[in-house]
Amino acid sequence: MIPKKPEDMNILVIDDEEKICELIKIFLESAFPFRSVVSAPNAAQAMQKFANQDFDLIIIDHVMPGKAGIEFVEQLRNSVKYSKLKVVLISGYLQQEDVLTAIKFGIKHIVVKPFTRQQLVNQVADILKISLETEPS
Repeated sequence: MIPKKPEDMNILVIDDEEKICELIKIFLESAFPFRSVVSAPNAAQAMQKFANQDFDLIIIDHVMPGKAGIEFVEQLRNSVKYSKLKVVLISGYLQQEDVLTAIKFGIKHIVVKPFTRQQLVNQVADILKISLETEPS
């Protein structure tokens, strides 16, 4: 299978903090030529986005009203269509059991808040297997 190019990829950012969603979108769009970067404030609205569009990666906050990020990923993993969906979990507060649960559901990429643009870009490049052009120093 031919790997997808960033221009053909759609990214979904799920976080109840609008400013975080905007920041992640700016970080990603400044680093990669993705087809789209869209956001949802919670799991329920994220499911509506899934009904209308396919995503190559979701970046999801762990602590949100309603359904926690890890719970939402667990729900997605139970569906054949989304069982292999790539996920980056972001959180300002994770306990050891949260990390173990995340790993159990195939979440290998975790970014701790506050994070830098470079930390997020590196994680996304790694999970999507996109080579980053080295910037001249």
